[in-house]
Amino acid sequence: MTIWASIYGLLAVFAVFLFFKGVRIVNQQTVVIVESFGKYVKTLKPGLNFLVPIFQTAVGTLQLRVTEFKATVEVKTHDNVFVSMPVSLMLQIVPERAQEAFYQLLNPSEQIAAWALNTLRSTVATMKLSDVYEDQQKIASEVEIALKDKLEAYGYRIVTILVEQPSVPAGVQDAFNGVVSSQRNREAAENDAEAKRIRMIGEAKAESESQVLRAKGIAEARGILAKSLEEIANGTTGADKDKIMSFMLETNRLDTIRAAAEQGKMIIMDVHGKEGFSFQVPSSE
Repeated sequence: MTIWASIYGLLAVFAVFLFFKGVRIVNQQTVVIVESFGKYVKTLKPGLNFLVPIFQTAVGTLQLRVTEFKATVEVKTHDNVFVSMPVSLMLQIVPERAQEAFYQLLNPSEQIAAWALNTLRSTVATMKLSDVYEDQQKIASEVEIALKDKLEAYGYRIVTILVEQPSVPAGVQDAFNGVVSSQRNREAAENDAEAKRIRMIGEAKAESESQVLRAKGIAEARGILAKSLEEIANGTTGADKDKIMSFMLETNRLDTIRAAAEQGKMIIMDVHGKEGFSFQVPSSE
């Protein structure tokens, strides 16, 4: 009985040892890859898990938290300028695809960075230096679109991509600033010219309307005067029609001279009578 008791005791201790050996506690935002004789069996999720001792072994742990991959790449723009562009990739392992993330990429950080930088080079190669500075969000979006499906196949999800301010040599930076300044000056000059053109058109339009109104007023006044003279000629006053006509012509002549004096810089040809004459009205300025 003593021998059997010892055997049972040893078996009980061994069973307890195996039990605790098979217990595996997985932390939050973490998964554990389990193999059996070198073959993938399952993925342990956060919490209390059990393994079959000896037959099942935990071979790796993956973090589900967002991981940052940072790199700097030398790229050449469409206008043949070399710039250094820092880029940051925020990636996260998809829990349901932890098996692909663990087995398919030998060195995830370097491989993913290489894909991102190659995509970045091809994107920037189609852009001018000014566009690289002004539209970094476009660069990030194109890199994300190009990498999204590829990374998902390997169990990774893109959280965000940050393309930081590019840097260029000091001489190139000064030249670029000079080009931008020249473009801004040209735009300002074009805006000033357009404003002057609009102002001149407005002034010409106003002057035209003023002339039309002035001519309309003169025509109405002449019409009233002509009607009055016609009534006088047809009345009983015995007014001479030729004298009335001469009075009308003289009135027109004097109005013309007065209008010329107001405008200035005009030549008046007076053909009244048998001998005509001309004179230049000086500017009123």
